[in-house]
Amino acid sequence: MERVPPGPASCRFAIVALLLLISATTWPAELGAILENTAVEPPARVSFREERHNPIFKEPMVLTGHLEYMESGVLRKTIDTPFAEDILVEADHVIVWRDDKAQKLPLNRSRALQVILGAIEAVLAGDQERLEASFRCELSGGEDAWTLQMTPLSRSVEKRVSALEITGNSRAVTSIRVDLRDDEWHLMSIGDTQDDSHEEP
Repeated sequence: MERVPPGPASCRFAIVALLLLISATTWPAELGAILENTAVEPPARVSFREERHNPIFKEPMVLTGHLEYMESGVLRKTIDTPFAEDILVEADHVIVWRDDKAQKLPLNRSRALQVILGAIEAVLAGDQERLEASFRCELSGGEDAWTLQMTPLSRSVEKRVSALEITGNSRAVTSIRVDLRDDEWHLMSIGDTQDDSHEEP
């Protein structure tokens, strides 16, 4: 049976359908462009609300406070509720203040913590190369609403941290989720850095 070529009407219909499909598609954003748009210039400060989910908790623990990117390599997390705590990450150590007592901990004791903190600073600094040195990155969505799914490349880190998920828009990172093993995960919702980013520490 001889195949009849499509007529002009069917060709026009196919072209119109293709154009509609293209116009409805949200083109994926590129990681480099996202990091460039959301990079933060220190000193910067922003509020946060964090939920800590753990199977041993009857309900999530909710913390509020603010984050500070003080300078390259220096991060500070201040918890205001439900308790007061100050955590300073600097160079190769962490200093924790609580109940007027300070405890200094070397970062080399926890490779997983090093990698998580390094990833957070890489996102703040817009450093794609550093981010991809420790994680397999998968970006979805568009510039106005994107999700970056990150899986540790190191097997030793993956034993403690299964994944990180960062979401944001064209201006800023809006949340950071850390998935730990044994059904434990933390979700930090971050305020608008455009409002808070240039407050002095």
